[in-house]
Amino acid sequence: MRKSTIICTMMLLCSLGVSAQQRFDASAFFGANFSQIDGDGDGSYSHLGLRGGVGTSFYLGEDANSPWRVVVELAFTQKGSNINNELLERTITLNYVEMPLMMSYTLLDGTLRLAAGVAPAVQVGARVSDGGEENVAQEENFRRFDWCPLTVSARYLFSYSIAVEARFQTSMLSVVDQAASGTYRLFRDNRGAFNRTVSIGLSYCF
Repeated sequence: MRKSTIICTMMLLCSLGVSAQQRFDASAFFGANFSQIDGDGDGSYSHLGLRGGVGTSFYLGEDANSPWRVVVELAFTQKGSNINNELLERTITLNYVEMPLMMSYTLLDGTLRLAAGVAPAVQVGARVSDGGEENVAQEENFRRFDWCPLTVSARYLFSYSIAVEARFQTSMLSVVDQAASGTYRLFRDNRGAFNRTVSIGLSYCF
């Protein structure tokens, strides 16, 4: 009885493993961010940061060939801006742990995945430098959470394992403490400050 239980358990685990392998995929990715903060006077995407993490995706429904997949990721990402004009020389670096949740659609015989969703992020560090000197007051002005960055991406698969991805992301809620009228990204002339980032990178699918 004990042996049969062990055998059945092993068979169940193997079948679950095969099922999970068919339904899910896992990936690791690494790349670069080119970012700016809308509302701070810079608009050049001149701030260079890193982005890396892990992710998984799974198809919806019972059809293993469904082009629709849910994508869930956990990533470390650096955003910010470089301001250099007659009035101010400032470098802002914001470190986040973000959790993108997206819906993707696969086309071109499985070689291209287009995705869109949101990427809530927790700030784990802020660095503001004015003329080479740290500005602690400005660092404390950045909010702990970037709640609602809209995200779109395009991933091209060279093979099952190797892919290159381009991603665009923009915050819909201000990332600094401002008046209520500048909190939401409804109009370009509001008084908020919003992360805006273009990312490129490579991913490896297991």
